[in-house]
Amino acid sequence: MSNSSNETPPIVQYSLLDDSNSNAPVEPLAWRVRTSKRVRNPKIQVFPHGGVEVVVHPRTRPREIEAFVRENSAWIERTRLEFRELRPDEKALPDRIELPAIGESLAVHYSGKGTGKTREAQGILFVDSAKPDPAECRPLLRDWLKRKARPILRDAVAVQRDFTGLSPRRVQVRLQTTRWGSCSTTGTLSLNAALLLRSPEELRYVVIHELCHLEHMNHSKQYWRLVSRFEPDYRRFEHRLNRAWQTSPQWLIG
Repeated sequence: MSNSSNETPPIVQYSLLDDSNSNAPVEPLAWRVRTSKRVRNPKIQVFPHGGVEVVVHPRTRPREIEAFVRENSAWIERTRLEFRELRPDEKALPDRIELPAIGESLAVHYSGKGTGKTREAQGILFVDSAKPDPAECRPLLRDWLKRKARPILRDAVAVQRDFTGLSPRRVQVRLQTTRWGSCSTTGTLSLNAALLLRSPEELRYVVIHELCHLEHMNHSKQYWRLVSRFEPDYRRFEHRLNRAWQTSPQWLIG
């Protein structure tokens, strides 16, 4: 969920909220800041695990962000409480990671060797951190997911490139917090590594969606007409993916 204002935006010290303890009190005024040149008015994003992100233009001043967050603190708290009612409790770190897109399920084993590395062997993902806590292990899990996703998503693009006849100049894999993919005016496709946690059909649709932006850098009628040529049921996928981030695990989005 997000919120925006027509007033000039805000910037301040920030920290990502951590609701790893399900009994922890809600702290509505802890947040992180992300800058984007495309943002004219400030926006607040409340994530399902309770994290809060403020998106502002790079020129926004700290005191403006502080005022904007304060102004919207009641909405932030209400939204976080709503998510708590919707989402089941989950462990701060996963014992198992499911990757439906590729039909894999991995048990996760944490050790305190402190190498800062991850490796897979016989259906187990080994995470070697200085200490097995969320602050140490979650970044390792996210880095692992990006590395694993790169060849898989690039292969998926190659398949749909042959199907659609639309060919990007470059494919990169990232781990965005709210976008499944994007397409630049230079022909670069950016895909979210988190697509491995979605169904194969959803992954396929996101690739098609972004490839079609190579022809139309907008969401015009012409664009959707092109999408429907390759995926007539695109509305169903749009609906599912728009809601999917609400169930993303804490380790992924926190």
